[in-house]
Amino acid sequence: MISKEVIVERKQIIGNDIDKLEKTIAEVGKQQEQMQANMFALRGALQQCDLFLEDLEKENEEDG
Repeated sequence: MISKEVIVERKQIIGNDIDKLEKTIAEVGKQQEQMQANMFALRGALQQCDLFLEDLEKENEEDG
């Protein structure tokens, strides 16, 4: 037969597991936000490279 102590202990273990998972989910959310910011920065850098290439092409057309 199962005792009250066993159930209380199991309940405590489950509560601790829930706390750990909530912390992990929060950390993953922060990591996702950082990755999103990095992606926006990289896309901005890519656009800047495209603008530089366009400027170089215009200069070459004017010089040519």
